[in-house]
Formats: sequence, structure tokens, C-alpha cells
Amino acid sequence: MFALSACTWSKSYQLLSQSDSLLNSHPDSALKILDGINDAGRLSEEGIMHYLWNQSMAHMNMGMSLEQDTLTLDAVNYYRKKGDTTKTVDGYLLSASYLSWTGKTKQAIDTLNKGYSEAVRIKDVQGATRMLIQKIIILSRSNNYAQAVSAARQALKNGNRLPVSERSKLTYILAENLSLLADKSAPQYYEQAIAMAKSAGNNEIACEIMRNYSSSLCVSGQYRKSNDLLFEIGKINPELFKYSVIQMSIAENYVNLHQLDSARIFIENAKKSEAKLQAAGQGNLNRQASIDRICYLLNYQAGKPVSSVGFNRYCDSVTNAMIDQEKTSLRRLEMKKQLQTANNGLHSRLQTMIWWIFALLLIIAIAAIGVYQFYKNRYRKLAEAEDSIETLKKMLTDAQTPSADDQRPEESADSAFFKKILLQQLGIIRLVASTPTNQNQALLRRISGISGGEISTDSLLVWADLYPVIDRLYNDFYSRLVAKFGNSLTEKEIQICCLLCAGFSTKEIGVITQQTNATIYVRKTSIRKKIGAAEGEDIVTHISAL
Repeated sequence: MFALSACTWSKSYQLLSQSDSLLNSHPDSALKILDGINDAGRLSEEGIMHYLWNQSMAHMNMGMSLEQDTLTLDAVNYYRKKGDTTKTVDGYLLSASYLSWTGKTKQAIDTLNKGYSEAVRIKDVQGATRMLIQKIIILSRSNNYAQAVSAARQALKNGNRLPVSERSKLTYILAENLSLLADKSAPQYYEQAIAMAKSAGNNEIACEIMRNYSSSLCVSGQYRKSNDLLFEIGKINPELFKYSVIQMSIAENYVNLHQLDSARIFIENAKKSEAKLQAAGQGNLNRQASIDRICYLLNYQAGKPVSSVGFNRYCDSVTNAMIDQEKTSLRRLEMKKQLQTANNGLHSRLQTMIWWIFALLLIIAIAAIGVYQFYKNRYRKLAEAEDSIETLKKMLTDAQTPSADDQRPEESADSAFFKKILLQQLGIIRLVASTPTNQNQALLRRISGISGGEISTDSLLVWADLYPVIDRLYNDFYSRLVAKFGNSLTEKEIQICCLLCAGFSTKEIGVITQQTNATIYVRKTSIRKKIGAAEGEDIVTHISAL
């Protein structure tokens, strides 16, 4: 389940990375990729900021409003705090663009000035120029043409290392703002911009500059020169020349030159072009109004009736189309919200189901581990019980048939005698001596009860009776042990020492005291420390030698 969630998050981060390379070249494609991320709110902080940054950058590069991108400044500040120098220039541009769209023009200009200073400091010429271009656009939009001209001159002054195409755009911006100020030097910069665009091989930009320059010439009354530029566009780009906006401009110039026959030819061309554009859904109310205005003049001069009914109907159709489009947009937005809400609900339910499945798997795993541990402990206890039974059986055998392996016969006999007494107290000897009918079963039950801890040996063994036996058999071992170490050894440790003295093995002591072998080893180590014996030294030998 974690792997599934990780795959979903990984896909979101992959889409983010794909959008990075498209922000400047194809911002519309970048936006489509970003729209495919449905779980942006579930990304990490870095992922969310990455998403917000790319979305704002795509909107800015497409010239779209950033008014709704309310977290743009948060994303900029995030990368600024991280010290990401690759986003320094774009951060200032994004901030300024957002401030401009939200009506904070002065703050936007101040931000661009700071960005320009920073770009100059780090010797980023292209970045500094971008700051100035953005500043010019904002100033022109707010009708501050004089300041826009100043910024454009500054950009040209510092942009000597820019490509020719970029410098032509800057020169054109300067010319456009100068013409809005009715400055006489505007034509000079228009012509420079056209020449630079042509030398850079960018005929499309050159034609655009020429078209705007012709409009400027028309305003200043230079109709013939304006037409010359428009006809030059026809030589460079014949397809563009056929557009209604070019044909209409030529017709208007001919009207002002009082060459009405020529004006009628070009206005008819403009009407045909505009009709095609309208049929393709690319009509423009401003162009249609200009065409109809010229037609009214020509009809009036020719003595024909002048009527605005056609234009009014067109305006009504445009208005109705705009209303329908707005309704459609609202409906699409509503559907998008509903789908997004449903998608979020499904995603939330999926996440909940994943966690429930994970919890169920976790419970099953815990239960399986618990069952495994239970049976493992049961098996271990069974093995220990069987081992203890074998130990008690061996003790019974030793008590009945004393061994003389490495001990003297009298020592072996003493050990066998003590074991017999101890087994008698445990009730095992009594079972052996009873009627042999159910002897094996009864003995087995008794031994199993002792070895399994069900029958406590503390309740069966009377150590007060066993200690005198130890003294009698082993040269007052118990009395000497208590006299020397009675204050330091515990009762259990004294019992272990006595059992060791009687020849009991560690396993046998564990069965008698109902403790594990590991516990007996720990107690033996503790005894050695208390009586001053070396590690590994025999305890009984050490005590007997004192």
C-alpha cells in the first residue's frame, strides 16, 4: 500500500519535472501538464512550492492574469530563503507581475528596480534586460510613457551584448512609447527596429513593427508613407498582406488621400477577409467597426444610403455570443469543480481504504507473529519439560544405582543417598515403591508437574531437614558455609551450594529449584564473587579449602 502511494506521488513529481523544461518555450503545454496533477495539496512542502512556482511562471509567460495565483509570493519567498540562485531573476519578475495584476503598480516597479540591481550585481545582462522590459510593459499599461521611454533607453544602453532580435524588440518598444508622447524621434527608432529585425532574419517581427509604424504615420498624417510600409509587408509576407487589418488600413489611408476608388477596392478585400475570420471564430469587433465606418463614408460620398443595421446586428450577435460563452465557461467551471470534488472524494476514500487495508494487514501480521510466538514458547516449554523429565528420571536412576565414574565409592554413595532423600521429599520415590499397576503413568504425571512448574518444589522440599544431612554427609559443609558467608549469600544461593556439594549438575539444580539453566549460571557467578572465587573455579572446592 505504501508502494502504491509512493507511485502516485512519484508520478506527480515526474509531471512537475516535465513542466520545468516547457515553462519558457511552451507555457501552454506546461499548464496542461500541471493540470494533470490532482493531488498537489498532498505533496511535500517543496513539491507544493514547485507546483505553485511553475503554475505562476506559465501564466506570466502566456501574458495571463496572476490575480488568482494568490500564493505566488509565498513560492518566491520559499526559494529565496532556500538561496536558489537559479530562480533569482524569475522570482523578481513573478513578484512584480503578481503585484501589477493586483493593482499594486508602485510596489511592482520597486520590485523590478531591486531585481535589476541584483541582476547587475551578479552580472546577468539578460536578466537585467528582462527586468527593464517588464518595467516598460507595466509603465506603458499605466500610461507612464515618459518613464517607459527612460527604462527602454536604459535597457538599450546596457543591452549591447543582447541578440539583435532582442535589441530590435527593445528599440520597437522605445519607438512605440515615443510615438505615444508625440516625440519626433519615434520614426527614427521604428526604422532602426525594422532594420534590426530584418538583419536578424525575423521577418514576422519586422512586419509587426512595420504595421504599427504605419499606424503611427497615419496618426501624424503621413498617409503615403504609411501605405508604402503596408505594401512592403505584402512583399515580405503575402499571406499577412491579405488580412483585413492590413487591407482596411490601406483603404483608410486612401480615403484620407481622397483616392476613393482605390479605397473601395481595398475595403472590399477587407470585408471578405473579415468574413472568413468571423466564420473561423476569429472575428474582431474593433476591426468590423472600422470597416463599417469606412464603408459609411464611401457610401455617403457615392450617394448611397447609410445604415448601421448590419453592424448593430453584428454587435448583438457578438454580445449574445459573449453571454453564451460566459454561461458555457461558468458551466464548465461548475463541472470542473464538481469533477474535482468527486475526484477528491474518490481519492480520499481510496486513501481511507488503503489505510484500512494496511491496518488489517498489520493486525493480521501482529496476530501471526503472536500465534508464532505462542507456539514457539509452547514448543520451548514442552522441550524444557521433556528435558526436565529426563533429568529427574536420571536422578532417580542415580539414586537407585550409585555411579562410580570419577568419584570415590563413598562419595558416590553419599550423593545417591542425598538424592534419594530429596526425591523422597518430592514424592517420587514413594511412587516408585507403590503398586506397579499404574506406576509409570503416576510417576510421569508427578515428574511432569514438577518439571513444568505446576507443583512447587518449595512446598515439597524441607530444607531444614536437608541441611543436617548435608552436614552429616559432607563434613559440616552447610554449617561452615553459613558461618563464613551466611550474611552475604541468599537462601537460594546457599541451597545451590549445598546441591553442588551433593554432586548435582547444573541441569539437575535447575529442575529442583525450578529455574532455567541460564539463571543457575548467573547465580553461580554471583556466588563466586561473594565468596572470592575466581571465574570458572569450582565453588565446592573453594569453600572446602577455606
